[in-house]
Amino acid sequence: MKAIPLAFALILALAGCAQFQQQAALSTGIAPGEVEWARKTGRNTVSGNASLKSGGTTHTCAGQSANLIPDTAYARARMTAIFGNASRGTRAASLGAVKFERDDPLYVSTLRPARCDASGSFSFPGVPDGVWYVTTSVKWQGNGQVEGSSMMQRVDVQGARLTKVILP
Repeated sequence: MKAIPLAFALILALAGCAQFQQQAALSTGIAPGEVEWARKTGRNTVSGNASLKSGGTTHTCAGQSANLIPDTAYARARMTAIFGNASRGTRAASLGAVKFERDDPLYVSTLRPARCDASGSFSFPGVPDGVWYVTTSVKWQGNGQVEGSSMMQRVDVQGARLTKVILP
């Protein structure tokens, strides 16, 4: 049997880690007091648009859900598992969805959904001051597979203002 060159072994190990990240476990859930602020009605609006260009064609999030997610340690861990960080990111549709062992029910109950319109625009009115994550997807069928990306941006909203987000 031949020895595997070190560089090849390293590539295999890294590929294995990337595959492992498809299934993620988040160790701690959300404490109810951590999201009480997010359940209130505020005077801010978060609005935005999501689009990607491919081969001269612009694709939008039309018909997809956009989500506004309150910042918690759990949400930061999820964003990092999906996008590699908790500030701003994209994840290619070809990589598939990151699966979690279970979704914290409190996390799910604090999501604020909005539907992207035909131009890829979305809006969240009545948002209280705080740090939030905006997520959505721009996906289309191309070359026999799903193309596009999921995307995320962290936003800090306060002062009864309109905060605009352009994704990616």
